[in-house]
Parts: sequence; structure tokens; C-alpha cells
Amino acid sequence: MATSRRIKHYYEFGRYRVDVVERLLLRDGQVVPLPPKIFETLLVLVENGGHLLEKDELIRRLWPDSFVEESSLSQNVFQLRKVLGEGNAEERYIETVPKRGYRFVATVREVRHVGAEVLAGPRPEPRPESRFVLVRGDGEDEAGLPGTSEFDEVAAAPEAPAPEEREEAPAQVETLRRSRSRARAAAALAGTLVLGAALAYGLYRFARGEASGGGDPFQRMRLTRLSAAGQASYPALSPDGRYLAYVAESAAGQSLWVRQVVTAGGVQIVPPAEVDYQGVAFSRDGNFVYYTARERGSLEGALHQIPVLGGAARKIIDDVDSPVTVSPDGRQLAFIRQDPGRKEAALVVAGAQGGEERKVATRPMRERFSLGGPAWSPDGQMIASGAVVSTPAGSRMVIVGARVSDGSQVLITPRQWTFVGQVAWEADGGGLVGVAWHQDDPVFADQIWRFPYPSGEARRVSNDLNGYTGVSLAADGRAMVTMNATRVSRIWVVSDGEVSRATQITSGFTNNYSEWFGMDWTPDGRIIYSSHASGNLDIWSMNADGGEQRPLTAEGATDRLPIASPDGRHIVFVSNRAGPYNLWRMDADGRRPARLTDGPGENYPSFSPDGRWVYYTAFGADRPAIWKVSIEGGAPSRVTEATSLMGEVSPDGQWLACYWQDDPAVAAKLALLPAAGGKPARFFEAPERGRPLVRWTADGRALNYIVTRDGVSNIWRQPIDGGRPEAVTDFNADQIFRFAYSRDGRLLACERGTTTYDLILFSDFK
Repeated sequence: MATSRRIKHYYEFGRYRVDVVERLLLRDGQVVPLPPKIFETLLVLVENGGHLLEKDELIRRLWPDSFVEESSLSQNVFQLRKVLGEGNAEERYIETVPKRGYRFVATVREVRHVGAEVLAGPRPEPRPESRFVLVRGDGEDEAGLPGTSEFDEVAAAPEAPAPEEREEAPAQVETLRRSRSRARAAAALAGTLVLGAALAYGLYRFARGEASGGGDPFQRMRLTRLSAAGQASYPALSPDGRYLAYVAESAAGQSLWVRQVVTAGGVQIVPPAEVDYQGVAFSRDGNFVYYTARERGSLEGALHQIPVLGGAARKIIDDVDSPVTVSPDGRQLAFIRQDPGRKEAALVVAGAQGGEERKVATRPMRERFSLGGPAWSPDGQMIASGAVVSTPAGSRMVIVGARVSDGSQVLITPRQWTFVGQVAWEADGGGLVGVAWHQDDPVFADQIWRFPYPSGEARRVSNDLNGYTGVSLAADGRAMVTMNATRVSRIWVVSDGEVSRATQITSGFTNNYSEWFGMDWTPDGRIIYSSHASGNLDIWSMNADGGEQRPLTAEGATDRLPIASPDGRHIVFVSNRAGPYNLWRMDADGRRPARLTDGPGENYPSFSPDGRWVYYTAFGADRPAIWKVSIEGGAPSRVTEATSLMGEVSPDGQWLACYWQDDPAVAAKLALLPAAGGKPARFFEAPERGRPLVRWTADGRALNYIVTRDGVSNIWRQPIDGGRPEAVTDFNADQIFRFAYSRDGRLLACERGTTTYDLILFSDFK
């Protein structure tokens, strides 16, 4: 075996060494696994240490032959920060220069020399890489969309260590997630390009974890976008993987469709109606489709059955609150039923044609099963579902398995989550896939995860800026379908209601679920808001014309829902930097952060007009309620006893507008009650689900909120004297996700855009 001399080339900073020749990152001499594109990002930054690299230049160097969105670069930088352990003043490596780019700020030492003689034998085999191809629903390569050739990605991004057991109350999370609007806007060209580029770039990092019954099936696969109209949801694959059932949205309502997977087009089997679907599933023989739906305005759903090619649908079970899962022999169904009156959630099994109901397992409502959808194991012995667990540190979610024989429940995954949606078993029983999200994740985007069984160690299947809803596997486990949501939006400013002269002040965002991020005006006319622009959810500030954009927080935590004090001295916001979501206060320039509350979960702050008190929603008890705390901190005091949340104090400090529910069987209403507490003085119909934000007018005579009709949102105003609500803007396109009026009421800032919903097929697993 011959010998040769090898040139060594390193960059060293802090505890780290970047080996340029071997393309490795080492921490204290130990290899830190990095996907190739993340390593390239680090290398470019380190090679230019101390110098500002413009975003456009970085994108050109990292993706010279592809078109990618700026969010892809932000995601790379975010992952680097996580790997390097940024998050405090002592460990700072990458500086964000707002609106321009990034600078590597740590001191870098470059080392070059010829090493000792080494054996020049065969190199070790490289690790297997994940690869995917993006194709259209007709099976042809997607011509016209950039970046549609194959891309090589390492199998998995380094997995973050399991977080400490602390969560935001899933009662709040699932309430909000169930209330997300199902309205579908027609897909804008920009949305289509963003989705295509995001998928083509390969933001998916496929897991390789150990599993009983063989290796991970997601090392290599083919991804196909099955819909391009931006209107499809709740997908389900037939057992043989040949057919797809899904829900479509139109101005006439929601309808149910079936199509062949390999061809475009489809057949409508249930016509449009004013209903909200909750889930779709095929019978085991593929001859029928089951669907759960409820009339709009109702809290109770029902299960229906219809032949796969259409015909007469029939209702077979009342009071069903989740999608159903079918037993392996096709003779039984399982679903979740909540009973708020009895404060109980049950996993129920029934016959495939209805009847023969029995409760397999129950949980108290505060520790209920997830409504995302249960999954029957291939051997028929267990039904898996997301579930809430409570500890003194707060509530979180896990995946449990209930044995069909005796109802005993076992923990399937040790990791705990803020949200767990639908889960599905793999064909060999060696694991599950499902939708989940953790509050420590910087991006508000439900991702697809794999949970090997029985080890339960979570591994990512997707890792991007988009959100996913639902998973459905073919019976042989060789194909999976899910729904992908992509949002493209911008912030606009409207002066004195003149919509025709609205000014766009930001470029495109890709902030899914930004309706929960918050926005406010400072007394001196600046806009504060949360954004993923830095690769992490931070509080930002900008002028009314969009100038001087800059982050006010940079702690690596999730910071959102900022509000400015009436005197302009402070900003109060929600952050998980100390564990659960609590209220924090900082100076108007972002300095001197201080924690105001320390409960298991607080949200939705609102200042009293004198600036002395901050009202907020606490989620730590059996039910959410409004509390208040001094701006100086100290012991908080409870304002409401009934279930209530999202309180907003009137400009004169006399009234509190909030969502109120004193009967769990009746939907919450918008209520007006004394700010000091007590019974509501007046009720109003609650604004639409999914856009619950309510803001007072400057004169305190009315409440502003969002109304979306036929995919177009406008601001409406409800007089508090009980008069009829009326529209105050007349936009003719796009949805509004968040808004805020200036202190004098003359300027309206609002984030407007579209969210496209597409069905994605995962196939050819290897």
C-alpha cells in the first residue's frame, strides 16, 4: 500500500475546528455531523470571518445553479447557530445584519501545513445520503420550476437533544389549531414558486434512526406534488396506494373528491356544503370512504360513509371528534370522542357500519387524546394517539398506545411535544409517522416525524419552513401522503382607510401561522412585530415606511406577541427563553429583558391605558382565564373565573373584551365585561375561527376584527353599543393574518397574503 503526504487545512474558533480537506466540523476533537449544505454555509462564513456577506452573495455561492428563497439561507444559518450552541452573550458566532446579510464574528485562526506520511489506501465508504426528485402530479418532471433536478442531502440534520419537560398548555395549542381557518385562497404564482423552490432545494432532512423490523424507510424517497390549486386538505391514501381522497374548498363550501394517484383530475363524490371536515379514511377493502364533518357553527361532528366512486352518503355514527382509523381486518373503526360535560375524552371502537360502540380507553379532558387522529397497529392489538400529559411544570403532549383488549395505555415515545397531530403506523409495525411540533423549535411549522417502535426515539422526516397536516400510509407502507401549507405575505400600511393607496412596506414573508405572532405600534409611530427573518422567531422593529428594520431580540428562543407600553418605554412580549411561555418585559430598544410571570403558560398580553398593568391569559389551571400583573412584576391577580382568553383592555381602562365560555357545550363568544372582573355586560358573535384577534378602536367605541369571505379578508368593526358590524376596508384580494392600528387610529398595519395547501406524495422508499 503506497504512502503519501496530506495537506492539512483547518479553521479554528473557540472549541471548534473546521477541517476543510475532510469537510468535517469538530467540537473538542469530536465530530459534529452536518449535512453538506450546512457545512458549506459554515465554511463560507468562516473563510470570510469578520466580513459582512450579503444575502444575495451567500445564496449565489451556496446554490450557484439553483433558484432558492431567502428563507432557505435563514434556515441554514439557524441550524448552524443551534449546532454551535449560540443563545447567550458568551457564545456568539454569527451576527445578523438586518436587511443585508451575515457576519462570522468569532476570532478565527487558520492553519495550513503538510502532515506526516499517511497510508494512501481505500477511503471508507461515505454515509448513505437522502435523495429526492420533485415531480408533478402527472409523473413528469416539473418543467419551469427552478431547482427540479435531483439533490443530494445527508440523511439527517443533527438532532437537537430532548428538551426539558416544559411546554405551553396544549389546551391552548389544540384550541387554536382546531380553529385555524380552512378557507383556501387560489394559489398565487408567487406561492407556487415558493413551494416549488422549497421542495426542490431539499429542505427535507431524512432520518436514519434505528428501528425494530428493519432500517428507516425514509433514507431515500420520491416526492410528488399531487395538487397545484392550493385548495386540497385532509388527504387519505387507499390501502393499495392507487387512489387518493381529499377535501376541496370553494366559495360554495367544502367538498369531497377521489382521484387516481398517477393521473391528474378527480371525481367529486360529496358536493360542496357549509361544513367543516375533520378527517378522511378508506375502508380496508378500498370500496368506501369514511369522512368526519360537522356543520359550521356546531361543536359536534358525525361520521359518514360513501362508496369510493360516489353515490348515497349515509351517516353511521354521531358525536365523532376526530378522523377514524380502521382495524386491520376492516371490521371495526376507532375514533376520539370528547365529552366536556363529563370532562372526559374517550378512544371509542365501533363496528365498520356503525353500532357496537365501546370505550377502549378514557382520559380526563385536561389530559385528553389528540383530535389529529388515532392509528390502529398492523397486528390489531394497539391503537396509537397523541395525548396530553400534565405535570407541575405544565402540560405537554406525547404519543400513547391503548391496548384494544383491556384499554391499558403505554407510552410510545419518550419525547414530549407542544402539539401532536395525526399519526399512522408503518406496515411492519416497526414505527409510526406523525405530525408534531415543539415550542423550542424556532419556526411555527408542524413537521413530519418518525417514531421507531418500541424505542420511540423521534427522527425528523421533514425540516423546513412550511407546515404539514395529517399523514396517511398505504397498506404496504410504500407510499405516504400529507398536506403541505406555504404562506407568502407582506406587511402593508393603510392611511385613514384609503385602501386604494395602501403601501407595501416589506418584501415577501414565509411565516406560517403568523396570526399568532403579534403586531403593535409604538407611541412614536414604529411597528413592532415577530418574524422568522433571522431564521429564528424574534421581535423586530421598523419605521412606518418599512425602513430601519432591526431585531430587538436575539436569544435563540421563540419571542412573539409584542405590545408597546403607553409611554413607549417598554415592550412586553411572550417568550419561552426560561422554559414555558411566560410574559417578559424589555426596554423599547430591546435591552434589559426581565421576566414578569413564571407560570406554566401565559399568553396574549394587553396593557392597561395607564401602563401600570398587563392583562394576559393564563393556561396553567383547569381552564384558561384572564389575569393581570404589574409592569414592575410581582404577584399576579386573577380577573375572570369562567373560561376566558385573549383579553383586550379598552382605551379608557373600563372594559375588557375577551372570548368567554361558561358552558363547555356552547361555542365561545366575544364578551364585554368590566376590566376589574365580573360577569359580561354584553355578548357578540365571535369573529371567524382562525382569525380571533380583536382590537379596540382608538375612541373605545368599537372592536375591530378580521372577516374572510371567498378567500378575501377585510377589517370589520363591531360597535360596543350593539349596533350592526360593518366593513372598514375593501380589499379585493388576499387574506389578512394580523393587524394593528396606530395609537391615533389613522394608520393600519396589516400582514396580507395567501396560503397555498398542496398534497405531497412520498413514495419509492429505500
